Amino acid sequence: MHTSLLARACRAVRHVWRHAWATNATRVESAAVLRLVAASITAGVPAATMLDAWAEDSRGGQGTRLERAAALMRQGATASDAVARVPGLVHDDHAVALAFGERTGLLAPVVRQALTGDDLLDPAARRELRGMLGYLAVVITTLLVTSAFLAVKIMPQIGRILDDMQTTRPAVLDRWLAFVTGVGAWLWVPACLAAGAAVVACSPAARGVLMRPFARPRRVGAALDLLAVAESRGRPVAESAAVLAGCETDPRLAAMLARVPGPAPLGLRLAAAGLVDAGTAAALDTRGDTAAVLYAAAAERRGRISRRRAVVGRVVGPVIMLAASALVLFQALAVFMPLVEIIHALS
Repeated sequence: MHTSLLARACRAVRHVWRHAWATNATRVESAAVLRLVAASITAGVPAATMLDAWAEDSRGGQGTRLERAAALMRQGATASDAVARVPGLVHDDHAVALAFGERTGLLAPVVRQALTGDDLLDPAARRELRGMLGYLAVVITTLLVTSAFLAVKIMPQIGRILDDMQTTRPAVLDRWLAFVTGVGAWLWVPACLAAGAAVVACSPAARGVLMRPFARPRRVGAALDLLAVAESRGRPVAESAAVLAGCETDPRLAAMLARVPGPAPLGLRLAAAGLVDAGTAAALDTRGDTAAVLYAAAAERRGRISRRRAVVGRVVGPVIMLAASALVLFQALAVFMPLVEIIHALS
């Protein structure tokens, strides 16, 4: 009996956890979905069955999304259609790779190259950057709350004590009060940012629109990889670019790809579309191995992204921390210098 009750309790807890709200899929979870769907289709195994089985062991909302995708596939939807109709199941560039692979009949090599491109980006740098941003958000929020409490509750009382004792106010106290007053006039800015962050956190669509410009350099590299895969399998880049434009979820990137077909040399067309630089365009028009040049261009883009993340993590974070430390020192002086004056007056 006790065993039966425990089993029912465990099932109830599992049900609540499985259907609880959760954030979108992580990059690792998205890649795992892409890999599983591609492997199932290649092996001729129903992807819906595999997704249902995996959903039982997945966290919160991701498990629910896997179940919804499996249900859509059982109703006749293709894997790319099911993924597109379940927001948050995979990342946008993974959804694009899946759709492109299905439409070109190159699902296995396309997915393999998409996942290889992910592996070439430094995941440690990405985690370090996200951790640093989270840490800075906590530090800055704590600093703002502490400063507000001091300005509203503590400093006015200290000022009244100094006035009652007819003691000269330290200059640092007046400067700090003036600084806090000036900052307080702009508190609506962080309040609006916090409200916007709350909306973005609860809305996958809003989050996608907001993050799209930051993700575009990486997605351009991913698009070059997909074009290279198709080219290496005998599909002209102009034809593949038109297909890829129809798969893209980023309207601007889709417009760039739609500009590739045309009569001019391939390198010039890709450069005019903003997909490659002048050096890569020249290499495309002079060398014979188009796929190799596109792979190299995508790798060079990923290298720039990794270096940029490293710069942000190693420079911007410490600079913000130094600024926060200076504010803490300013605040500490504004608190302790009046206390020193009060002690001197009492002695």
